[in-house]
Amino acid sequence: MCGSSFSAQALSPAKISLRAFFLGAAVSFALACPASAGTDCVMGSKVAPAELIPACSPIIDQTSNATADRTAALLVRADANARISGGLTQALRDIDRAIALDGKNAKAWRLRGDLLREAGGDLNRAAADLGKAIELDPADAEAYALRGVVYTNQRRLDRALADYDQAIKLKPDYAQAWSDRGATYYLGGDNDKAIKNFDEALRLDPERARTYSNRGAAWKKLGQYDKSVADNSEAIRLDPKQPEYFDNRGLAYAAMGEYDKAIADYDQAIRREQRANFLTNRGDSYQFKGELGAALSDYDAALKLDPNFAKTYNNRAVLYKKMSERAKALADYETALRLDPANDNAASGRRVMIAEIAKFGTEPPRALNAPSGNGPSFACATARREVEKVICADPQLGVLDRQIAETYERVLKAASKRAAGDLRKTQRDFLSLRNASFGRPGYDLKKVMQERLQKLSEMES
Repeated sequence: MCGSSFSAQALSPAKISLRAFFLGAAVSFALACPASAGTDCVMGSKVAPAELIPACSPIIDQTSNATADRTAALLVRADANARISGGLTQALRDIDRAIALDGKNAKAWRLRGDLLREAGGDLNRAAADLGKAIELDPADAEAYALRGVVYTNQRRLDRALADYDQAIKLKPDYAQAWSDRGATYYLGGDNDKAIKNFDEALRLDPERARTYSNRGAAWKKLGQYDKSVADNSEAIRLDPKQPEYFDNRGLAYAAMGEYDKAIADYDQAIRREQRANFLTNRGDSYQFKGELGAALSDYDAALKLDPNFAKTYNNRAVLYKKMSERAKALADYETALRLDPANDNAASGRRVMIAEIAKFGTEPPRALNAPSGNGPSFACATARREVEKVICADPQLGVLDRQIAETYERVLKAASKRAAGDLRKTQRDFLSLRNASFGRPGYDLKKVMQERLQKLSEMES
């Protein structure tokens, strides 16, 4: 009889989903098409699905053939249909027929359960089908692993982990199950266990690009940004076509304050596929760099792709605050909260914005990436320090300086008496350290100013 084999593949956490695909194990079918056709009805055949499907159809349609042979041919044809764009519906029909012919065929139940999930169908029904496959064949490690995928999609993480445990117990060298269990631990917030599982998956199969990227996401959560960059770089080397690997590495670079490198990676991700989260992430890095026009353009483009992406509204609201567009900032915070009522940042930002509007009203918008005056926050004509002269000579540094000063004043006005004293001290310390450190080897003035602006902006959020 023909058999079929699947494996669950964990996608990167930026998508927070798991998928499965046919491994295509080469298992021969008992009956072949007539020799004149030149194609056998074989599971895992390298023949194109368009040729394989007609090779199986005569076996299925000939009712005098043995039930086992017709069932096996239906599974092979379902496999072929599942590999054709838009063919999942026909694949499911074939599996339904196979189960009707032989209700004790464990592989058919496993295949249907997985394809129901793949088709975006009823996950409860998918779990039930995989449970039936396990009941018929309790030694089927892949059925346990696939049910773990379904449970993970349902966020039933304890059940998913129990199924992965059983799959690995039955098949200790099951690299995909180790990887998927790692992704499930990641979703549950246990990054140490996630990394241990990813390590084992990569020991068993060191060519797993997605596992490298997933491990990189776990390293980022643990603050190990250099390791995150290294893992995502390896994922890119193994599979440079996947946009999320570039996005994940960009997030690690951004966490390190390496915004130019982050933007270069987001560019690569967006070049491969336009996604709202890629554009939003790039917009964030532009915002932290002080390039407000580029940031706004990315946020607007992201919302055209996904008008219900709460994160983009929240982050654009922060940008509008920097531009003194209080009414627009408030509107974006309110939209972010409507879409995601649990968004604490949006709730806090909305409260601050309501208070600011009540206290200061609204101000006319100023030009993007342009200071309110003709230069930085201080008078360039009387600048004596070398660092101040450099800031005056560089328009981008001048914008950063004024943004720091304006954001500091807004935060100071909104702060309590005690907090205001602490804030004044940190601002004096920042300026003193900037003045003393400028010109030393390795000192990056722009990066230091960007980090100060980011810190103050976080206080506003």
